[in-house]
Amino acid sequence: MKSSRLTDLTGMLMIVATFVLLTPAAGAQSLQNNYSDLKPSSILFFNRYTSNPANPLQGDTQFNLTNFNQSSEAFIHLYLIDGSTCGVADFGFSLTPNQTASILMSDYDPGIFGYMIAVAVGTSGKPTQFNWLAGTTYIRETDGRQAVLQAIGIAKLSSGDITPVNGEYKIRFNGADYEKLPSVLAVTSFDSQVVSSSSLYIYSPPTNLYFGDVTSVNVFTLLYDDAEKSRSSSFTINCYRGESFLSLFNRGGGINNHVPAGRTGWMRFSASGGPILGSVIGRGPVFGGGYNLHAIGLYGSHEIVVPM
Repeated sequence: MKSSRLTDLTGMLMIVATFVLLTPAAGAQSLQNNYSDLKPSSILFFNRYTSNPANPLQGDTQFNLTNFNQSSEAFIHLYLIDGSTCGVADFGFSLTPNQTASILMSDYDPGIFGYMIAVAVGTSGKPTQFNWLAGTTYIRETDGRQAVLQAIGIAKLSSGDITPVNGEYKIRFNGADYEKLPSVLAVTSFDSQVVSSSSLYIYSPPTNLYFGDVTSVNVFTLLYDDAEKSRSSSFTINCYRGESFLSLFNRGGGINNHVPAGRTGWMRFSASGGPILGSVIGRGPVFGGGYNLHAIGLYGSHEIVVPM
């Protein structure tokens, strides 16, 4: 017969074992607390927008933003970054409690492709903590590919407005002021490009939002097939890069030599010199659509100077 002490110890060990099994690994938990397209936040990154002013029915983007707060108005500063020049256009607007708003990019930024950053600001115009914003983009590319992409939410961890640093107002993605941005991304799976057509849209956020900047970021890639065989490559992001898988991976006989018809693969992108974000939009003979790249590593600290 077990003593009461032994019984208590056995029970404690069972509780500890259960806790270990149910608690995510530290690295996974760290990622969950940062990069996500499923939570309301104070800053939203919209990884892709485009429009065709001559024929919006052929190519356009619907931008949607919602304030989940039931009692407080949201003030937003929206930055539109031109993917070809890194130039910035911006405007401000507000959402009443529980309000949602939608705009067509063919009306607001016709003929431009790139990405958007929505920043919650206080009545003074300074970025502030307001983790109640979420959004999506409905995208129709000019070649017929379509996707619904959720905005990437980055929460503000410190309360109140940001304060100046050396006379400049900076959004600091350092895990203390705001959550961190990713530096390692993954395309979780893709079908062979012999029958499918997929494109990668990837960028590194700027270091200032006055006029935009062009900061070169090198990206090392590993392309895996479904038998775990890998092939390496690299490319550079100068502002915003949108490219088909076929043209992006053309070394060693190309992507179709490594992932032939009937097979699948996945990709890892590791950046040096800055954080990266991105999405994939594809179309196959049966399925099509898009999704944001998954984060599997975080960048130490990134700062963006914002106009006041």
